[in-house]
Amino acid sequence: MRYQGWIAGVLLLVVTTACSSPGQESKPPDYQETKQMVVDVLHTQDGKKALQELMKDSSFRKDIIISDKEMEQTFNKTMTDPKMGKQLEKLMEKPKVASNFAKATQKEQKKLNKQLMKDPEYQKLMMDMLKDPQFSQQMMQLMKGQEYRKQTMKVMEDALENPQFKEKFTKLMQEAMKKQGGQQGGGGQGGGQGGGGQSGGGQGGGG
Repeated sequence: MRYQGWIAGVLLLVVTTACSSPGQESKPPDYQETKQMVVDVLHTQDGKKALQELMKDSSFRKDIIISDKEMEQTFNKTMTDPKMGKQLEKLMEKPKVASNFAKATQKEQKKLNKQLMKDPEYQKLMMDMLKDPQFSQQMMQLMKGQEYRKQTMKVMEDALENPQFKEKFTKLMQEAMKKQGGQQGGGGQGGGQGGGGQSGGGQGGGG
């Protein structure tokens, strides 16, 4: 791209200027020094003015600005490349990178979650996962963390905004309460019958 060529030109100009000082022996330019010089130049009023003038040039803007279609093609090509996938996995293992990525895609993730909650297949998958004992055990371990609880509550709040999911969730809760109530009721009846038997035995003994 011409933008990269322009940057290279600026670097070359700075390096040439730095190395052409009279009375000094020529030596290889130091990267850090060159970088700092470029940064210093770009922060000056003249440097800023030069950049503003360049950005006013329609042909320059056309060369440096990537279209949405080109960006999408590049992104898709990058994400489907197996080598790049491994590099991304290693990169995402770094806490700071993962945190910045999560923050940058937070809005998109929220939209995606809302869309998935409306998908019947995704809803069924979530229900099946919740019924899996191993998954439930892992979830219990994760739920011990306070931060995860906050995130889970947020996800549940978003999920309950979907009427279909809310209806299914309510039915599951009602069924669970009925089962719990039935078990308690069965235990009470058993205790009552046992007490009645003891009472009858006492009456028989008195007769």
